[in-house]
Amino acid sequence: MPEGHTLHRLAAQINTVFAGHLWRVSSPQGRFSAGAERLDGQVPQHAEAWGKHLFVHLGPAVWQVHLGLYGAFSFRGDADFAAEATIGAPRAAAVTFEPAYDDGGWLIPEPPKGAVRARVSGRHGWADLRGPTTCAVLDLAEYQAVIGRLGPDPLRQGPPGQDMPSQETPAGLPGQGLRGRTEADLRGAFLHNLTRRRISIAAALMDQAVIAGVGNIYRAESLFLERLDPHTPSNQVAPERASALWDRLTEQLRDGVAEGRIRTVRTRGSRRHWVYKHQGTPCKRCGAVIEAAELVGRRLYWCPGCQRD
Repeated sequence: MPEGHTLHRLAAQINTVFAGHLWRVSSPQGRFSAGAERLDGQVPQHAEAWGKHLFVHLGPAVWQVHLGLYGAFSFRGDADFAAEATIGAPRAAAVTFEPAYDDGGWLIPEPPKGAVRARVSGRHGWADLRGPTTCAVLDLAEYQAVIGRLGPDPLRQGPPGQDMPSQETPAGLPGQGLRGRTEADLRGAFLHNLTRRRISIAAALMDQAVIAGVGNIYRAESLFLERLDPHTPSNQVAPERASALWDRLTEQLRDGVAEGRIRTVRTRGSRRHWVYKHQGTPCKRCGAVIEAAELVGRRLYWCPGCQRD
């Protein structure tokens, strides 16, 4: 499942190629026909990510997308449409094509391929959404209800030393002030959420109501680097260690946004992760054998030698 950094990259790309310009929306598959009709012919104002959710604001309507395990956007366009080819679970290489335009000067999209839930088209290109878990049009009250159920997103902080969110919502649009906007507010919400739960810290990091945007890889790698036993009850993690964990996750997610992939081993070599999918091999830090086990329906990876506190 794409983790939070992917959704922030997706929001930034939608802002670059679609925001502020008229678009056309359809549902070639047919499962989003009513929603597409509400979005068609509108001007998207701003896209934002909160955890693993994408929200595109169009006046009183908000398009919500959760990619889930298999969802992805694919982007195609002419030379004026600068976009990464695919963002989400599947990966696809960009394919060249000869652009053609209609009488209004809009690029003519290629016929949809596969089960395209939603197609959004601008003057110079288009994007196809396939396989999402959620694809819905919300009103502002419904949007705020979704946000209200989510924990703090580390990527909604400004750079170190700044309190403004990394994706600032333009004036007049919702999204700020619902969970606090300073780094201290977000960190404090995370620490508070941990104190209210007796589940393991590993389970808590996957709970989007505790912290939004963390998935299986960031969960395993952050706990390893902080030497935290993944089975420790959340409410027993010392505040200073929980705060360090927040910092670690913030750093990792920001690296993911910058690099477009999850790479937690920062030394030279082909290895990208410390413990994720390395069960049965020696830990690179202490030599103990890395273990794996099912936890709340997901595979947990950890080093029993390093992660004992």
